[in-house]
Amino acid sequence: MENDISGALDSFRAFEEPRHGVGTNPFKLGCSLADPAPHDEIEKTWRGDVPTELHWLWLTSRTVRLFEDVEYGQWGLVLLSPEQAAARTIEFYDTYPDDAVRGDIVIGEFLGDLELLVLSGDGEGVLVALPLDPRAHWYRVAPSLTEALTKYRTALGSKYWEDVASA
Repeated sequence: MENDISGALDSFRAFEEPRHGVGTNPFKLGCSLADPAPHDEIEKTWRGDVPTELHWLWLTSRTVRLFEDVEYGQWGLVLLSPEQAAARTIEFYDTYPDDAVRGDIVIGEFLGDLELLVLSGDGEGVLVALPLDPRAHWYRVAPSLTEALTKYRTALGSKYWEDVASA
């Protein structure tokens, strides 16, 4: 599992130098990976109650910014640090009391809108929570975090799940 997450994250390093012309996006996009989170930081924040894939993500990089619009901040995905994810998850349960499921963890936020990337607590995989829609209408983007990251990289930061849903 470690190699899968590390490999998925490493694939974004090709975009560390921000540039125009990434996919069909008109913005100047770049990716950045922070240093790894120490194991004790993850344990202190989550008390051992974190899915293995997410644990390996944080051991690879504390925070990740993917296909971020470096000029205007209107596009991209930010994968949150252990502390940010814990705080955002608490807010999520307050904001979505009818839709949140025990074990859901908010792992990311999309820049420029209010969509959240959620690791589902009920086995649905990775979801994109929409701010005004019930859970039944949220996008199921991939069965695993590794697959979600791989697909997002292949789509060059486009929200590929919207294309699949409209087809």
